[in-house]
Formats: sequence, C-alpha cells, structure tokens
Amino acid sequence: HGSLAARILSFYGDSPRGMVESALEFADVCRALDYHNFVFSMKASNPVVMIQGYRLLAAEMYRLGWDYPLHLGVTEAGEGEDG
Repeated sequence: HGSLAARILSFYGDSPRGMVESALEFADVCRALDYHNFVFSMKASNPVVMIQGYRLLAAEMYRLGWDYPLHLGVTEAGEGEDG
C-alpha cells in the first residue's frame, strides 16, 4: 500500500478500506472531469489484503451504480531471485 496518501493512511491505516477510499477519490476526480476511460487497479503483495480490497471496492461500485473494469494483480518486490 505504498502509494496511499499520508492523509488516507492516518485515517484508515494501512488497510483494504484505505485502498478503496484512495481509489474512489481518484475516480471522483476523473468523473468530475467527465473522464470515464479508466480501470481500477489496486495492488498489494498480500493476496488476502488484495481480495478484501477488491470485494470492498466492488461493493462500493455497486452502491454507487458504477461499472468500471477491475485489474486484479498481486505484486511482490524483492531482491535477487525472489524479486
């Protein structure tokens, strides 16, 4: 969750909810500019966190009546052969 803003981190912590709130904020900016050609892509190195985040995001999108594509991705950073 390294790309979360300090404000989001201080309010939600390093959590799936924080990931969702951050993604929704960026989507709101795009939508305010009448730009709808985007994909949600939230990444976490922990698959459980990623799944929780996407489930929360899907629920919020349903509540808002949004229909944007989701890019599912689990990432891992490391050194050498593990990276």
